[in-house]
Amino acid sequence: MRIKNIIVLGMYPYPWHEKTISDTMRSMTRAFKGKKRIFINPSVGFQRAVRENYSFAMDWACRDDSGVIVCTPPLETIPSSFGLGSMKNSWVNKRLASLMASLLGDDWREDSLLYLSSGGIGQSYQTMMALKPKRMAFDILDDNLGFPGIRPDEKAVLEDRFRELVNKANVVTAVSPYLVEKFSAKFQNDIHLLPNGLDVERFSYRPEYARPIAELNGLERPVIGFIGALTSWIDFELILKMAEHIKTGSIALVGPIYSTAVSQLKGHPRIRFIDSIPYERVPHFLYQFDILLLPRNYEPHSLASDPLKLYEYMATGKPVLSTALPSAMRFQDVIYVGKTHQDILDLLGKIPAHWSSEQSLAEIQRVASMDWHQRAERLLRWIED
Repeated sequence: MRIKNIIVLGMYPYPWHEKTISDTMRSMTRAFKGKKRIFINPSVGFQRAVRENYSFAMDWACRDDSGVIVCTPPLETIPSSFGLGSMKNSWVNKRLASLMASLLGDDWREDSLLYLSSGGIGQSYQTMMALKPKRMAFDILDDNLGFPGIRPDEKAVLEDRFRELVNKANVVTAVSPYLVEKFSAKFQNDIHLLPNGLDVERFSYRPEYARPIAELNGLERPVIGFIGALTSWIDFELILKMAEHIKTGSIALVGPIYSTAVSQLKGHPRIRFIDSIPYERVPHFLYQFDILLLPRNYEPHSLASDPLKLYEYMATGKPVLSTALPSAMRFQDVIYVGKTHQDILDLLGKIPAHWSSEQSLAEIQRVASMDWHQRAERLLRWIED
């Protein structure tokens, strides 16, 4: 039986209209060409729903966006406090199966794939239980249970739900060898390695990317740039050492701040912070940087990742400098990888003076075929097999 319909639950907390970041689930939804695609917006929570002027709704609301049917859950503007959370979840999930029947027909389970991820384990579990699919794929995108700040009692519940998702999926995938090894051993399940992908066309060079950017005015060259969330997996000590080490140049950090550790960098004359930018502007910034920095630390949840940013960096052909994440080590023949802080500082002396057009071409060629469409095709082959 060939799959005709793809039902995707968005990765929390990124609904379809999110402008400041890309993520695997939305990228994959666009990549399932020739299928009827339904994207279920994750619940964003009461505060964000109010802040973004969500309308009060008693039932699911769906709209078409370039061939993708985007469905938003009801009751988003109702708070979850005072016991209302369980009532909301019950109401939302009870109506989800009938929504699928109205969109796809009563026998929708026969030729549909439910595609869930670890980015929001609770919502993925609830969606699985509400829809009871015949075919399901579960994509492990991070070591989400290893993220800091999860209470022990909450973690125990999430671990049970994670186990059920793994056990009930027809195909389980993971984006990094670290995750494949960890969860294959833990659950005794076959887990396929399925690294992340890239929007190749978006990150290919365009003449307009040569235009200066106002936010970067006045920065001394070379500019070492990072774009992404400044959060628990960033090595802030390394960034500070780099700022102290360089005699010329600047470090530009573009993106939202989610860690108090960033305070040690504030006020440094060689570091500039730039607020979040729309995702459509990211390639322009990358082409304006001289060195593209991926300063991940070695916490377990960081080691487990396969950052989309790495592929986006490499697609530009610019020199990439990364800490020694397993995902980055795969490309150490075409990018600069340092295991220690001192390694990174030593590499700074070689970049970009020794960067060649041959290196740039080799870097681009390594990621040119890693597009989202091919990733989607691999997943579908495993399901249909």
